[in-house]
Amino acid sequence: MPLTAPTGAVVWSNYNTVGDPSSGVKQLKKSEARAWAAWLESFVTAIGTSGGGVYLTRAQLFADLQHAENDSAWVLQDDTVDFNGIYRKVGASGTGSWTRVADLPYSVIIAEDAGTGTANAIQATSSQPISATSQVWLTVSTTNTGSPVTVSFNGGSPLTIKTNSGSNPVAGGIVGGSILIGKQEGTTFRLASDQASAAIQAAMETIFGDFQSQYLGSYATAPTADPNGNPLQEGAFYFNSGSKAFFSWTGTAFEALPLNTVVDGGISDAKLSADLRDRITIDGATLPAIHSSRAVGQPVFMANGLADGFGGAAGIDAADSSGYVLDTANGRVMNSGNPVQQVSLWDIGPLPSSAGGWTGYTVRQRLEAARINKSGTKFRIRFKGGPSGATFSAVYAGHAGSGASFSGNQIPVTFGGGSTTLTLSANEVEWSDWMTYAVTSGSPFLVAGQCTTGGTLGRVSGVTSSDFTFYRKAASAEAATTVASGYTASPNDLLWLEAIDIEQPSTLQNIILVTAPFEFTDFAPTQLKVSGIIEALDALTLNTDVTVEVSRNGGTNWTSATMTQLKALGPKTYFETNIVSVTGQPAGDDIAVRYKTLNQKRCYLHGLRSEVVD
Repeated sequence: MPLTAPTGAVVWSNYNTVGDPSSGVKQLKKSEARAWAAWLESFVTAIGTSGGGVYLTRAQLFADLQHAENDSAWVLQDDTVDFNGIYRKVGASGTGSWTRVADLPYSVIIAEDAGTGTANAIQATSSQPISATSQVWLTVSTTNTGSPVTVSFNGGSPLTIKTNSGSNPVAGGIVGGSILIGKQEGTTFRLASDQASAAIQAAMETIFGDFQSQYLGSYATAPTADPNGNPLQEGAFYFNSGSKAFFSWTGTAFEALPLNTVVDGGISDAKLSADLRDRITIDGATLPAIHSSRAVGQPVFMANGLADGFGGAAGIDAADSSGYVLDTANGRVMNSGNPVQQVSLWDIGPLPSSAGGWTGYTVRQRLEAARINKSGTKFRIRFKGGPSGATFSAVYAGHAGSGASFSGNQIPVTFGGGSTTLTLSANEVEWSDWMTYAVTSGSPFLVAGQCTTGGTLGRVSGVTSSDFTFYRKAASAEAATTVASGYTASPNDLLWLEAIDIEQPSTLQNIILVTAPFEFTDFAPTQLKVSGIIEALDALTLNTDVTVEVSRNGGTNWTSATMTQLKALGPKTYFETNIVSVTGQPAGDDIAVRYKTLNQKRCYLHGLRSEVVD
């Protein structure tokens, strides 16, 4: 039956023009209401005369079989939308069943936000029941503030609003006063189109703005504001294009990621200063030795190293250390003192001319105290023969008494590894063996020899000096005589020997190096371990020529550790000790290491590091 009156949506519309708030609030017109009611009454009467009926639910219809075959009936408000529709009776009255044969004749349904719901849970009303085959035009009154959004029509179950692509509308995507066009699909109300692009753009701009306030971008120097000119927010970060690292804003400064800011007191030395960052050297490079307290949950805790790879004295307990010298330029500790040295007491140089005729003579060369200006434990003598050479059957040397006499401690001098005879060919130079003898600085020295053949000796023209004197006597067996008598002093240009060298003993000291105590404030260690790098100049054996000990009470008690070579680094050795139990020492938390060299073995220490293993 055609509709000749205004629809119920028009009669009871909120606004003068349906869906347009700007048209003003509509007042109910009784004439329209009477026209709509008259149409409805005639419609129901028509259905009734045809033997049909109107039912709110399908269950109510199915319960009424008192209709003749082919009678029609409508189901209008079943909660299951697909149950609503036009039905035909099958079978005689009182028996048979109802069959759905058509949709309700509503192609477009007008619905309005009743205003009784919320922005995100809309309550809507319509003059016709909602069906899956009808297009619904829904006017909303309020912009949504969240997502998802639901709509309930005529008090029915809530349907989730979805965009045409199946997504939930974003907050602000459903604008108050707008009309949504869609249809019911199961438990959802799917819109005919996606939400407005302006709303999407606004949402994206909001998201992008939030993103820019956190990630600032790439900069060569630290930024002072975000890309939009706003103050930096705590946690904002940027990428430094120079150092190739990320930095995070703490609220007062940028810090490199991923390190967290350490609060004061969070470690034993609150916020370590740069001069406490210990370093050791490995083949020209440096390796930081961490100077910190216990790290909770870790089995190995690094303790003190010696500061700056021995670039300074920091970390060394100078009061308990001895025998060492800091070589700061090379970042190492070395033995103090000198090794064995061979020095010249007197060297007149080559003897260019000679004097002959000394066969059968005992000759003696005396060097005065000014010439013996160093002490030593060994000496050797260099002789020079003349044009015809010379042979001496015995040569003696020692400190001088008066004149040509010895002081009484002269010794025989040997040659070529033990021979007591000195044979000089023509113009030949020959050194004696190294002779063990205590040479005392400032005490005159005398050399005596018995010439048996040849008899030409060297001389230097024009040389006169009160520092040396040549004596001779026609006697062939007096080289060993202590008190010399009957000797004649010759001119000071006549010389028998060219040079005397002495060997000074080593003054090398053994190193005792003790690290300054390092306190672990949060626990008392029970096991310690040490590693480091040494460079040997003399052949040495770990644990024999060099040792390591550990202490947990600041150096009052010590426990030996066993050293093992872990890796050879060129001339250097990277060593590590065993894990040493210090439970036998009195309780304490001041860690110290004692490093020693023994047997006057020379070596460099490039770094030490102690570890607590608990």
